[in-house]
Amino acid sequence: MSSASPASDDYGQDVGTKLGSGLSNLALGWVEFPKNIINTTNETNVLFGLSGGFLKGGLHTLGRIASGVVDVLTFPLPTQPITKPGFVWENFDVETQYGPVFQTKD
Repeated sequence: MSSASPASDDYGQDVGTKLGSGLSNLALGWVEFPKNIINTTNETNVLFGLSGGFLKGGLHTLGRIASGVVDVLTFPLPTQPITKPGFVWENFDVETQYGPVFQTKD
């Protein structure tokens, strides 16, 4: 009788989370538009929030969708998330950042 080792449990959870975040980034990357409009408006003013936030949201939408494609295609490899925060709805007031693409989990 064999039992699952903690490493295999971590692997399953890691690749499942990576696939889930990749799919959500593909489907919900567009949420970067309102996120950046709101955050830029709160940091500056409505005029710049609507214009600059829209442009920044477009760039982050492209980045989030591209990272989603990479995560879905490489989900069997347990790596660190490319986008931080990993899901667009996490820490909504924090600007999206991008990290290394194939940094392995510790």
